[in-house]
Amino acid sequence: MTMTARTEAADRPLARVVADISDFANREGSTRAVALVRILIILLVLVKWGEDLAFFSATAPGVVYLSPLFFLAAGAALIGWRTKPALFALTILLAVFYFGYGQRFGVNEWAHHHSYMLLFVVTMLNGAPCEKSYSVDRWLAVRRAARRGEAAPAERGPLWAQSLIILQLAALYFWTAVDKTEWRFLNGERLERIFEWAYAGHPAYALLTQSWLLAASSTAVVIIEYFLAYALLAGRFKRGAFAIALVLHIGFYFFLKVDTYSATMLVLYLLYASPERVHRAIDELQGYGAEGNAAA
Repeated sequence: MTMTARTEAADRPLARVVADISDFANREGSTRAVALVRILIILLVLVKWGEDLAFFSATAPGVVYLSPLFFLAAGAALIGWRTKPALFALTILLAVFYFGYGQRFGVNEWAHHHSYMLLFVVTMLNGAPCEKSYSVDRWLAVRRAARRGEAAPAERGPLWAQSLIILQLAALYFWTAVDKTEWRFLNGERLERIFEWAYAGHPAYALLTQSWLLAASSTAVVIIEYFLAYALLAGRFKRGAFAIALVLHIGFYFFLKVDTYSATMLVLYLLYASPERVHRAIDELQGYGAEGNAAA
């Protein structure tokens, strides 16, 4: 093999990596799914911390000053007015609360993993074109285009940010399953401790703490979490993954005090669906044809 041939062969793997990164960064699709996620995630942020950060609850000096900024940023991001600056401001505020109040000072409501997940998703939304659908920014852009006699801006944009959210979702499932892959969890002992905390004195306590049910439930959760991590990364078994995740997180929501976590995970499955399929489904729901014209 000549020197030139060896150099070309060595360059091929690097070229493939560069091409894959380029494809990842430049892949585009409909923005409707990520816009819906923006709205739902901001609502979850407000439901989770709105009462604690409301001015009547904000007794700590720092929170008194940050409270109005939080609601201004969250409100603007929710309706999609100056979406990117609003999301950036909200990200900074959530980071201050999570790392400062949660990690540094140990405030329980800010230290949970679901707090981190909400912070991560809001951070990633800064890089997503979530202002191009279901926003005041979109409405203003459509009005400007109409005044100029131009077509409305396309509801399309790069998808790399939502791909990173799916990667984080898969990582969360995988490492949670790894943590649970030990005998005390698989035999139901750890789940029994959780149920003792959640169900002490409850009429269903005796049923829920049956040893066989605890072991079967614990083992099933670990298997499901490994499966969902694989399905999200591989992009396979989408219908099955959707159905299983729906049952899993509704079960968590119903049986345990993990409402924010469960709701967040279910919302993020909008990004696992094909963006074009979500776009078409919304068109069909609203009675629009393939050309975007209202059905007669």
